[in-house]
Amino acid sequence: MNGGIVVKYIYDDEHFAASDGCMLAETMHPAREALPFGGYSIAHGCVEPHGRTAAHVLKNSAETYVVLSGVGTLHAGGEAVPLRAGVCAAVPRGAEQYVVNEGGERLEFLCIVAPPWNADDEEIIERRP
Repeated sequence: MNGGIVVKYIYDDEHFAASDGCMLAETMHPAREALPFGGYSIAHGCVEPHGRTAAHVLKNSAETYVVLSGVGTLHAGGEAVPLRAGVCAAVPRGAEQYVVNEGGERLEFLCIVAPPWNADDEEIIERRP
């Protein structure tokens, strides 16, 4: 905390294999630290070259992806959206979704989830190896 401002470096956060198969670090979550907001959480996610996440649904939360680097496709609610650096895509709650990395470099993105991400809210539709 710096004068009321919370500052974190996303690459310092510990990443783990999320239930959908991407590598994820919960960067800012109001249930885990004192933040000046409570209505959403932010995570840094990445999918390795030619990889993909498992199809999943957030039953009560909407998710916005902000792509930092790489190329791929977001499949959500029966639509396919091309991903590249600078793309911001909002997925409504209840939409089945997954991300495919179609490039030769890591696909990196921020996940903004409102209300904040909760494990009980996520349902994996298809397991990935």
